[in-house]
Amino acid sequence: MLNNLGKTQVGRAALRPRLVSAGWDYLVIVVWLALLAAVFVPLYLAGVRVFDGLGMVSSDLLITVLTVLPTGAYLTIGEAGRRQATWGKRRAGLAVVTASGKRPGALRIVMRNVVKLLPWQCGHMAVSRLAGNHEVSAAILLLVAAYALAGASIALLLVRRDRAALHDLVVATRVVPSP
Repeated sequence: MLNNLGKTQVGRAALRPRLVSAGWDYLVIVVWLALLAAVFVPLYLAGVRVFDGLGMVSSDLLITVLTVLPTGAYLTIGEAGRRQATWGKRRAGLAVVTASGKRPGALRIVMRNVVKLLPWQCGHMAVSRLAGNHEVSAAILLLVAAYALAGASIALLLVRRDRAALHDLVVATRVVPSP
């Protein structure tokens, strides 16, 4: 569309497809977490305490391996794949491209998802420290980081014309309607 000065005017990207995409992708993540709960809750009720006796670093690693890495793998495999989209993005008609509109490389997609999942990882680490009454000051810093990163990403998504979130800006990607 041209404005009164004859320059191309870029319209605001639609927010709804991004929200629909996130909803479908969160459904996949919730199913994974429910499967984990189906394994670990009965173990806990039977008296098996998987996390007891683990140090903070070991506990963080186990939580990361069970939750964050599978989620990151799901996101990365979809977005680095042929269709450049997770299941949720495909359902919403979206794809991930570079800021210049090209196909992003696998490393860029991995880094995109590291930044995207960093608030989640910080939150996990904070909760494990608070649950064990360990390193409370570190837990508070981790919670602040989790909320600050998530809040910044949501705010950017809402105010930017191209709907680029923090993880998109850091690695120069965008989510666009699929071709």
